[in-house]
Amino acid sequence: MDLEFAGKVVALTGASRGVCLVIAERLAAEGAAVAIAARSAQELADAHAVIEGHGGRCLAYACDLAVPGEAAAFIASVVEIFGRLDGLVCNGAMATKGGTDREAWQAELALNVGHAVEAVEAAGPLLHASSAVLLVAGGERKGEPWPAAGVRGALAEAARHFSDEFAAQDIRVNQLLSGGQAFADTAVFLLSTRSADVKGTTLPPR
Repeated sequence: MDLEFAGKVVALTGASRGVCLVIAERLAAEGAAVAIAARSAQELADAHAVIEGHGGRCLAYACDLAVPGEAAAFIASVVEIFGRLDGLVCNGAMATKGGTDREAWQAELALNVGHAVEAVEAAGPLLHASSAVLLVAGGERKGEPWPAAGVRGALAEAARHFSDEFAAQDIRVNQLLSGGQAFADTAVFLLSTRSADVKGTTLPPR
C-alpha cells in the first residue's frame, strides 16, 4: 500500500533509539524525510547513519527535550532545513531515573508531557491540512511506577485538546500506546492520509 509519504517531512522527538527510531525508519522507507531529536549525540549519529544508509533523508538534532524551548527550537530547525512539516511524533515514553517521589514525578512530566505540548504548539502554525500529530505513550505494564500512568493520561488529554484546537485546520492528533510487533506500522498508518477519519483518540498498538 502506498501511504503517500514521498516528498513529505516528519519530525520525531526522542527518536535516536527504541520505538520512535523504528517509526522513523519505516517513514524513511516510505519516502519521507525524517528529523529526529534526542539528547545523545552518539545515538543520533548512529541512527542517522542507519537511516541514510538505507537511502533515506535524515536530520539528527541533539538537544535536551526536558529543557523548555528545546522542542520548539527543534521544530523551527526542521522547517528551516527542509522547508516544510507534514507530521510530528512526540515520544512520551522516554525513561527518566524513575521513582515515585515528587521530584521524579515532575521530571516525568517535564520530559514526556512538557516537551510534547511545546512541540505540538510550535508545529501547529507550520502544519497544513491533512497533516498528523502522534503522541506516543508507554503501554500499561504491571507494577509500573505511578508517574508513567499519569504521563499516559496527560498525553491522552493533550491529544483530545489539540485535536479539537486543530480541527478547523484539518490536522489530526492522536495518542498511540507503544508495544506489539505491529506498533510501528500502526504509527505510520496514523500519520498517513489513509487515517483521515481517526482523530482525538487513544489507540492500542494494533
